[in-house]
Amino acid sequence: MHHLFRDSINEHLLTIAERLLKCLETIDAEKLWTDFAPNLSSPGNIVLHVIGNLNQYVLKTLGGNTVNRQRAKEFCDKPGTSRETLSEMLYTTIKECSAVIQALKNEQLTRTYTVQGIQYTGYGILIHATEHLSHHTGQFTWFCKYLFNAEIDFYKGRDLNVQ
Repeated sequence: MHHLFRDSINEHLLTIAERLLKCLETIDAEKLWTDFAPNLSSPGNIVLHVIGNLNQYVLKTLGGNTVNRQRAKEFCDKPGTSRETLSEMLYTTIKECSAVIQALKNEQLTRTYTVQGIQYTGYGILIHATEHLSHHTGQFTWFCKYLFNAEIDFYKGRDLNVQ
């Protein structure tokens, strides 16, 4: 059954993830796990972090999946995972989140949950997860444009001046 909010969240999560994947393609393998400043996680770590957040908020809290997130490791571990594998991990996570979101009932959306010590309704969790992914995708985009002089244009060929 269609639900405007769930459908919109799914559409936005997929769009944002596609943008992050586009940025990820611009990073050379040798730079994927490089920290470019003491307070700036590597591109690979940022991807691990957004996957961890989606796992905890959507798949675990709303979907009831068993997830043992180790958030601190998302920022410092350097597993050397390839760009292709990271892309597949993100894409798979988004698809799993989409299935959970589509299956949510109204009572799950209005119920209150506690995640990371903060209370959210199901709606709030979905807003948080979307906003969090978007926030880090924006950072990632800037990062790739600035550090790697990457040509990233999410709206290439579209006239955005149309009213």
